[in-house]
Amino acid sequence: MRWTREIGESLFWVGLCFLIGWFAYPYLPEKVPTHFNAQWQPDGWMSREMTVWFMPAMLAVLWGVLTLCFWLAATEKGQLRLETSDLKLLLGIRTLMSAFMVAVHSSILAVGLGWLSNPRPVMFPAIGVLFIYIGNILPKLKRNWVAGVRLPWTLVNEIAWRTVNKTAGYGFMVIGALFLITPFLPPWFDLALLGLIFALLLVVIVQAYIVYRQANATTS
Repeated sequence: MRWTREIGESLFWVGLCFLIGWFAYPYLPEKVPTHFNAQWQPDGWMSREMTVWFMPAMLAVLWGVLTLCFWLAATEKGQLRLETSDLKLLLGIRTLMSAFMVAVHSSILAVGLGWLSNPRPVMFPAIGVLFIYIGNILPKLKRNWVAGVRLPWTLVNEIAWRTVNKTAGYGFMVIGALFLITPFLPPWFDLALLGLIFALLLVVIVQAYIVYRQANATTS
């Protein structure tokens, strides 16, 4: 029954992604802008045939890779085995990532059809929703091999794992909320968001090491 649901959901998302492209295909130009520079000006194009097929194919690959990773983590023996409760949370990420890719595909097609000048108004809110969901589940995840802030210090120390994933969770939710409002802000704000992401990565790495050292010092 579980694998039936897995196959059914994967076919739904891949099929939806393809159908959107199939309906748009007759109205697309021969060359569709699919890549944009920092100023959101097109600097890369695909044929309309490739545009219709590329994202559904990538979505199918992503679904397969995530499903395999989750299955391997759930069958792992030992302390870092993925718990059933955590697996359910990660399946939510897989669903949201599928919806995100459909949204990106739709935004690219909308640009090709002349409905949008660039995919930013659709893509960034979709990223925001994904970040908020990930931020919400990060503090709930137990130590595992496949998801969460997996650093050498967090994987071997429970205190470091809980502390760092809580920090990362709050950071992800704040950045996700900013992504939601980004379409209403000038393009230079995109660089500020990128800077915030790198700052968050640096903070959690440093925090993981410090908390690990402190925890070891306490127990020794």
